[in-house]
Amino acid sequence: MPRLTKLERAYASSKKLYEALEGVQTEWGGVGSQPQQMLQYLSDLRAKMAGPDLSTILATTPPPVLVNVRTTVREAASLMKEHHTTAVLVMDRERIAGIFTSKDVVLRVIAPGYDPNNTSVIRVMTPHPDTAKEDLSIQAALRKMHGTL
Repeated sequence: MPRLTKLERAYASSKKLYEALEGVQTEWGGVGSQPQQMLQYLSDLRAKMAGPDLSTILATTPPPVLVNVRTTVREAASLMKEHHTTAVLVMDRERIAGIFTSKDVVLRVIAPGYDPNNTSVIRVMTPHPDTAKEDLSIQAALRKMHGTL
């Protein structure tokens, strides 16, 4: 986790600079008295310093593979292979019910000896996985994944 600590230190430095820029803008008399180019420059600079959020990653990755709670393990595994992924989201109507991963195939299906043709993913998935909104910063998402949020 030293890399996460390093990232957080860099973020803290950027945050101080970000706050300083906000102070400069306030000292200059607010939005009405500044030239439009300067406002745009400060706005762009603050946006870059705020850091990327999850939406930037989601925009460049394929959408997740979805299955319903009645999908068999064999069907889900076939979809994972077809889409070159290691997980599928298990949906119950419009809600995420769980996640089914290649690790689940090994530990929760093969190891106990279940038949993948007759076992529904709902029986062997990880229920109610943690989720995050698209506007969560990547740094906050990493902290959440590592349990430090």
